[in-house]
Amino acid sequence: MLFLLFMMFIGAGFIVVSRYNALQTLAQGVREAHANVMASMKKRIDLTNKLIDIAKGYADHEKLTHVSVASDGDNISVGGAGTATAGAINQVMKLATQYPDLKANTTFQQLMAQLDQIEADLQVKREAYNGKVKDYNTALVRLPVSLYARQLGFRPAPYFDVENADALERIKDFHSEDAEHLKQILSVGGRRIADVGRRVADSGAKIAAESARVGMVALEKGIEKGAELHRRHATGGESSNDASAPQQPPPAPEIDA
Repeated sequence: MLFLLFMMFIGAGFIVVSRYNALQTLAQGVREAHANVMASMKKRIDLTNKLIDIAKGYADHEKLTHVSVASDGDNISVGGAGTATAGAINQVMKLATQYPDLKANTTFQQLMAQLDQIEADLQVKREAYNGKVKDYNTALVRLPVSLYARQLGFRPAPYFDVENADALERIKDFHSEDAEHLKQILSVGGRRIADVGRRVADSGAKIAAESARVGMVALEKGIEKGAELHRRHATGGESSNDASAPQQPPPAPEIDA
């Protein structure tokens, strides 16, 4: 029973480690896709600010201000900066219709072409990000992963869409110390496995000792029984030999002459 329990612990440990590695791979895919989205967002903001600089040279428009980025390491305010960028681009486009020279400016045209390319690239990266999130979040709710995913530090990742763009900023919360959780769980599991292993070893030693004792008792009984059979055989053999010896005929009676 203890040996079976020991093997179950070993098997469970292998399953947890295997699932952990699979989740880490999926989580890394989400992080990489998120980084790609952030890179395109920053390029979009940079291009927008360059367009604003050119537009200001043609019209001193008080509403044309640079789009600021709230930085927190590599994380930017997606919701705020994204909305501001879209508003600034609309204002620049309106000015371009009012000032033909601005619209005909070569640099302006090049920046607009780059901006169109960035918009298309950003859309592709958003879809790729959401695809990675779907794969990751789906894996989290499947059995048996859903039973221990949170204990390992894995949390659902936010999707990117217009309504919850700000949720993408919280991707930093997605970077949990899951490795430390796994280390703690494996440490506890290792101690339990070691304890079960010691019990199995002790039980095995007791079984071996008991088997040896039973074997010795059986051997002694076998020897005694063999000796007894030998004695019986020896005694019975002598009687048998006497009975099987040829009988001497009785002496012939004497006849008087």
